Amino acid sequence: MRKQIEEKQTVRINKYLAMCGIASRRTADEIVAAGRVMVNGRVTAEAGLKVDPSADEIIVDGRMLALPEAKKVYILFNKPRHVITTNRDEKSRDTVLDHVIVKERVYPVGRLDRKTTGVLLLTNDGNLANKLMHPSSCVKKEYIAVLDNKFPHALLLQLTGGMRLKDTGEKVMPCHARILDDGLQIWLSIHEGKNHQVRRMFETLGFEVKRLDRVAYAGLAAGDLRRGDWRYLSRKEVQQLHQQAGISA
Repeated sequence: MRKQIEEKQTVRINKYLAMCGIASRRTADEIVAAGRVMVNGRVTAEAGLKVDPSADEIIVDGRMLALPEAKKVYILFNKPRHVITTNRDEKSRDTVLDHVIVKERVYPVGRLDRKTTGVLLLTNDGNLANKLMHPSSCVKKEYIAVLDNKFPHALLLQLTGGMRLKDTGEKVMPCHARILDDGLQIWLSIHEGKNHQVRRMFETLGFEVKRLDRVAYAGLAAGDLRRGDWRYLSRKEVQQLHQQAGISA
């Protein structure tokens, strides 16, 4: 499989935060020391850490950072199983950027776990990405879950009514679900994005999710896009995303 080949140009984390307009370098050091910065999914408090702006995913206070770009790009990717939803993986596993190879520095909008397949957006529009990922946007995420046993109609209300997850006692918001033909497959639509939420919801009810596919995100579906392939969004699709995020075109 092709790997993206780029010359690394690393900068200190405080300089990168300043380049993104977050704070001065001195204040950026304080932000790092306070544990408010995540690099590739891990909190860092190392002031001297060097990052690669072309590959690393940097998040401050839950907000994904990106340097100003002359051209904004918006991509829909049909993620295969076992592909990691990060820009870089320390274990050298297959990542989304081994499949989506463009000259712009793009980042995933949210995450899909390693085993989950389906619709994933990538962009260098940090403002839009942050708005879509914020709970206030209530972006709809649709899944088809394949279970280990047939799901009874008697449990639908419990599944959709706003349950408490068994492992943590955390409450999830009400959602929509439909049992498909064979009973082993469930269509589910949620507006949240808690870690492994769909799998944990079914585990709470005593079912194991054998396969999970996200069939739509914010109204965008894979359509004829084959697993592992990607495409640019149309202007109309980008406008629809901005509307959902509450951003003026």
